[in-house]
Amino acid sequence: MKGIVQFLEQATDRYERWRLEVEQKKKERDPRRLVIAQSYKLSKEQKEQIDDLFVKYYGEKIDYFWHQNYAAHAGRFDYRFFPEYLYIPEFEFYQNQNKAAVRMMEDKNFIPLVANSVGVRMPETILSCVNGLLRDSSNHIISEKTATNLLKSKPVFFVKPSIDSSSGQGCRKVFINDNIEVSDNTLTVNGEHYKRDFVVQEVIKCHESIQQIYPKSVNTFRVISYLWKGQIEVMPIIIRIGKGGSFIDNAHAGGMFCAVNLDGSMGNHAVTEFNEHFLYHPDTHIKFVDHRISHIDKIIEAAKRLHMQIPQIGVVNWDFTINGEGDPVLIESNCHYGSVWLPQMAHGTGAFGDKTAEVLKWLRFMKYTKPQNRKNYVGGLMD
Repeated sequence: MKGIVQFLEQATDRYERWRLEVEQKKKERDPRRLVIAQSYKLSKEQKEQIDDLFVKYYGEKIDYFWHQNYAAHAGRFDYRFFPEYLYIPEFEFYQNQNKAAVRMMEDKNFIPLVANSVGVRMPETILSCVNGLLRDSSNHIISEKTATNLLKSKPVFFVKPSIDSSSGQGCRKVFINDNIEVSDNTLTVNGEHYKRDFVVQEVIKCHESIQQIYPKSVNTFRVISYLWKGQIEVMPIIIRIGKGGSFIDNAHAGGMFCAVNLDGSMGNHAVTEFNEHFLYHPDTHIKFVDHRISHIDKIIEAAKRLHMQIPQIGVVNWDFTINGEGDPVLIESNCHYGSVWLPQMAHGTGAFGDKTAEVLKWLRFMKYTKPQNRKNYVGGLMD
């Protein structure tokens, strides 16, 4: 019986990794991405650098597609760029094996418990609905009538699903003149329905140094932290910025993103997912390379404190902003389908930097480790 169970575990593991890899490979067939990749021609020396690194530590050559894509966006090349089809199907897959912890951390009605435990601020909750239970800001259960009256008393608020709202899907800014109703465990706003699991929050006022870039969206920082050999490491940080009147900053929803350095200075240009380049913000005309954002160090420190509360999870994508008082505010966390492409396209450097060889060596080790034993090696550990 034990042998059958292990066989099934291994078969399931192979299928899941194959499925994830197929999903990522589909991106390479997108005509828009193909044009971008083909616009950056790798030299013979650059190809040799990539081959030397990946063959030596990962054990095989890789396709050059993502190196070309990242370099075209960033305007510069790094042989340590990390391809998406190795990140989600392997690095993230091996790091985040505790699926129960992952599901809990991605519930926007659960994550405040973790944030509060380490003193990290989140947007003030007005109303939440968890498994069909309506709750006020103190987590007291309230009636549908009370919930409706509560929302109608607010001049403006932000609503989103508390589960599966990636890429800004379902996120909405609501105003006092909108048609609002709460009934049958559902919040309805102008005909759009939020059922059973959602959260309503106060609108955040960002720090002046963020508002100057673009004031109509809550511009957020993507901080990717990962457990590595007993420490919490952080990938290069980017800021996502709205444009054109949109209140959503997400890169998948048409926003742009830009590198942010540890001293708060910004990169030379902002870029979109499909390689539009901006030296200036098209609405405010802020020149990115001349602008500096305050309190970046606080965001990094907050991300590390949060991650140390959940070492069951190996890699987390945190979304932060900075409020008017200069305090980091956590918006949400994501633990699957992470965006390793964001920092690489913006910064033009490999997401893992000097640790790339270690990570590749670990992936090779984990690939040939039995699924039931991998939990012993989360975070870069090896025999």
